[in-house]
Amino acid sequence: MDWILISKLFLILLLIIGNAFFVGSEIALTSARRSRIKQLASTGNKSAKIVQVLHNEPERFYSVTQIGITLVSLALGAIGMITLTQVMDPSIEAAFGWFGQSEEILGWAHTFSYIIAFIIISFLHVVAGELAPKVLAFHKAEAMSLSVAWIINGLHTIMRPVIWVMNHSSNGLLWLFGQRDLAAHGEGHFSMTGDEIRTILSASEQEGALDPQLTMMLRGVFDLDDHTARDAMIPRTEVEGVPNTATVADVLDLFKEELRERYPVYETSLDNIVGIVSMKELLNRLATAESPESSTSIIKLPVGEVMMPAYFVPDTMRLSLLLKDFTSNRRQIAIVLDEYGGTEGLITLEDILEEIVGDYEDEFTPRHRHIKMEDKQHFIINGGVRVTELEPKLNFPFPTGDYVTMGGLIHHSLGRIAEVGDLVQLEGALLEVLEMDNHRITKVSFQHQITEEEPEETEPQVEEEKANQSFLKGSPEEVLKDINDRPEVQEVEAATEKETDSNVKVV
Repeated sequence: MDWILISKLFLILLLIIGNAFFVGSEIALTSARRSRIKQLASTGNKSAKIVQVLHNEPERFYSVTQIGITLVSLALGAIGMITLTQVMDPSIEAAFGWFGQSEEILGWAHTFSYIIAFIIISFLHVVAGELAPKVLAFHKAEAMSLSVAWIINGLHTIMRPVIWVMNHSSNGLLWLFGQRDLAAHGEGHFSMTGDEIRTILSASEQEGALDPQLTMMLRGVFDLDDHTARDAMIPRTEVEGVPNTATVADVLDLFKEELRERYPVYETSLDNIVGIVSMKELLNRLATAESPESSTSIIKLPVGEVMMPAYFVPDTMRLSLLLKDFTSNRRQIAIVLDEYGGTEGLITLEDILEEIVGDYEDEFTPRHRHIKMEDKQHFIINGGVRVTELEPKLNFPFPTGDYVTMGGLIHHSLGRIAEVGDLVQLEGALLEVLEMDNHRITKVSFQHQITEEEPEETEPQVEEEKANQSFLKGSPEEVLKDINDRPEVQEVEAATEKETDSNVKVV
């Protein structure tokens, strides 16, 4: 028995295992969740603390794993190729012996053995030494990182001089290309963009790892950068203000009818807002009055003497910046201005928080937030509700266009000012205007329409479908007239009249 050959084959196996170890260690340490490792470290897990050290200084394990992978791969190629060629040479030479025993044929036999050895070593290296450990380490990142942390950290200590030379050599090479020492910025290797975090949230929700409500809240935090004050504000048509000539008594009367926490104070019109009156401050002032006479004098005060300064923001201001401004300056409300300086609406801290946690109702909830469910397919919606707010609640993809609210969608679809009873047919839903306040749509009926799956339509069928959708837009009288004017309806009526006449003659 050739023990030398057996020892070489055993060494090849060890090199493949070594390559798998270094590859798996790198993937495991890179993929391990920091939050989970931090949690384990807080319980006193020593391995988790070592992993934290490696996370904070990623050049430690990157250097060790890269040096290990490189040296093992080179050794595997050298020893593996020579050993397997030595094993296969006799058999290959015997097979090629059928073609002769010349030196040229023996040379071709040796080359063929070398090629087969290369294919076998490459296959074992890629499959057993690269792919398999990567997949395993990715799915068992935390467990594997805890297992290998001590070994990797120990190898770093042993190989410190070699690693120091290599790190400084690589930094010198980067310096030649105008890059600074990137090794000092290890944290950057683990940073993620907002889009990457959104992708992780979606995947976690689909796999059941996160509660859908929690996922919605986390996604709402990142969406604040994409939404502006105009997206979350209470529109001007819903704003309840008081003139600066009003008294505290007038504000109290308004509070009885319209339960709001704050009211803007305007001069001549809402385009000239001069302050904000807070019901909390006002009621607190009345409650702490020293005598009934003091309360009476407060009630008679002009609202201008008890109001606070108004804060104005442009309608294009991002909600993330507005939330930061509100919290840093302890503000609760802001007046939203359009590009011409006119009042477009107002926005409160509650409106911004609802972008994160979703809408919730209390005694101060503005009426334009209401969405009433009649049944699973039928909803009554306020015309001021934003379309993007409705999509997740109704599970319906509204068409995109130059509008923000449900009322804007209907006006856009009709191409004119809507009237009570107008219908708008969407693909999979029917809208009906139920209530209006002057030219503003205040109440809309939304009806899901479930249709059976139909075969692929030809072009004439598509055109007919478009015609069917278009004639459903308008008032009930317009819809009925369009139906009666359609050729197919007139043909049916003519055939019915003809049949009736023939029946009369028979009688």
